[in-house]
Amino acid sequence: DGKCISFGVTRPESSSEEWLVHSRKEVSLGTQGIHLVPFHHGARACVLATGDRPTVVYLTGGNSGSNSNPKLCYSTISLTVEDDDEDEGHASHRNISVNVATPFRSSLLFSSTNKNNSSLCVADENTLRLGMIDDIQKLHVTSYKLGMTPRRIAHHEAGRVYCVGCIGGAGEGAQIGGEANMGNCVRFFDDSTFEEVNRIDLEPFEMILDVTSVSLCTSSNSSGDNYKPYILIGTAYSYPDEDEPSQGRVLVVECNSGESSNLKSDSEDEMVTRCVRHVTQMPTRGGVYSITPFYGGTVMITVNSKTHLCKLSLGDNEIGELKLVGAGHHGHMISLYCKSLAGERSSNGGSSSGKQLAIVGDLMRSISLVEYLPKHQVIEELARDYNANFCTSIEMLTDNIYLGSENFANLFVLRHNADAPSEEARVRLDTIGEYHLGEMVNTMKLGSLVMPSNAGGSSSAKSDTKSKSDKSSFEGNAIEVAVGSQTLFGTVDGTIGSIMGLGGSTFAFLGCLQRAIFAVVRPVGDLSHERHRHYEADGRVRPSRGFIDGDLVECFLDLNRPTMERIVKWMNDDGRWRIRDDGSGVSGQSQQNLMDTEEDDSSDSPAQNNLSVEDVLTAVEEISMLH
Repeated sequence: DGKCISFGVTRPESSSEEWLVHSRKEVSLGTQGIHLVPFHHGARACVLATGDRPTVVYLTGGNSGSNSNPKLCYSTISLTVEDDDEDEGHASHRNISVNVATPFRSSLLFSSTNKNNSSLCVADENTLRLGMIDDIQKLHVTSYKLGMTPRRIAHHEAGRVYCVGCIGGAGEGAQIGGEANMGNCVRFFDDSTFEEVNRIDLEPFEMILDVTSVSLCTSSNSSGDNYKPYILIGTAYSYPDEDEPSQGRVLVVECNSGESSNLKSDSEDEMVTRCVRHVTQMPTRGGVYSITPFYGGTVMITVNSKTHLCKLSLGDNEIGELKLVGAGHHGHMISLYCKSLAGERSSNGGSSSGKQLAIVGDLMRSISLVEYLPKHQVIEELARDYNANFCTSIEMLTDNIYLGSENFANLFVLRHNADAPSEEARVRLDTIGEYHLGEMVNTMKLGSLVMPSNAGGSSSAKSDTKSKSDKSSFEGNAIEVAVGSQTLFGTVDGTIGSIMGLGGSTFAFLGCLQRAIFAVVRPVGDLSHERHRHYEADGRVRPSRGFIDGDLVECFLDLNRPTMERIVKWMNDDGRWRIRDDGSGVSGQSQQNLMDTEEDDSSDSPAQNNLSVEDVLTAVEEISMLH
């Protein structure tokens, strides 16, 4: 079933014959059975776990690392192949499983191989592959110089390209009217080799505001056969004499992967040249700040203070036209961001409640929830947050849970109570989470840096955001680690972080662990870490709520054994790790917990046993593997 079980084995100094087996840990590495293959990477002994998510297991810390405690780490191997999808007309990528593997050394195949490194021979059902493992790291980062300042980026899977909106230097533009015209452009790079495929130069004073990859319906019939992948680019004309842009464009671009079988010439071996084709454009009366996929093969855009719905129509000659649908919404100062869950779900239909919902982030008026009514072709506001949050990014976690960041380096979570008895409560978004991050967030995206398993035969298959993505039982205690939505964020300081939705019992356990670390571990310089995380904005200071500091919790792995024991004793004396917490310290309530997981009723019953150090270590290590 894809589970890998590890034990710690030690021999006491008082006994030369007896060995102690302890610290049992169970980790899920996929859904298929796995085989363990030992090999060496440099001076480090490693183990390759085969299966639908091949993983390298290695040891860090102890004598060989900077951490005080040795611990097992799991690094997923990226093995991808290309499949020609004749129905879609482009090549798709999928992760492959590894059934068997063996290490070997051969200077004939790999002359640059270090004598201490092993090459690997892996095989699936059809193919035998030979290769080497690169540097084993939890996160691999490779830099490519653009020679320009990148402003927006999007990955177009159908065309296998990265679309990057760039700002050139003043020397690259012309002098028009005494002002320097920046040489702004949109560049397309191959997603494997990062070679530049094409480039689209923007007009004078035109700057890119948003770029996204979407699948648009090209006819009135919203069946799956009428959807085609495109890249949409939103721009604005930034004239020196205007405070706010009065003109903009939405560019529709099509990019082929160059490997489509129905585009090949008479020679089967001849590769089709990759191309980027400008399909159509739509002028707007303002800057196009945000573009998001919406239901029914449409897109929702924000233009200055307005929110519109757009639909693409193609003629017989493949000449397209992007048009506005119905009446837009006009209720904001400047609509900077727009997000929906249409891209995470089926393109047809709507949300789980049957409504076509989206959220809009305003420059000064926080977040509002809007609904599109297809019958009347109007966008209607359902609820809004009445706090004055200057939004810097937003994300829609579920139909009624929304995450946002603001300019005072804080994060906040809102919830829409659609079933409230009073109209006043239904039109208000309640703040259920506040947290001081310390860095200003400028982008959010649903996703994870951890490679998903191939359970459904396709690596791109995603489960519903309300389902449990990972569970792991604690040994001896009926507590489960339940994770819901996973969101990545980027800050202006260059940090990439992860935010995970937690179930009620998981939140209670980690909250108790966080309080125990506050009480037992003395902070550096006696500076209060708890005070540092207080939500502080515009003179308002409130304690953090609804969030767990993941960096603080995971530092438990680096503490010495006596400190771990004191923390666990504090947790057992406190006892609140046994309850179900919705993020506000409430136990046993029927309302939905803070983040969007659904747990079995059995998780409400408190565990009878006290926690041990091994229980807490297992839980924290399991959580650290999820991001």
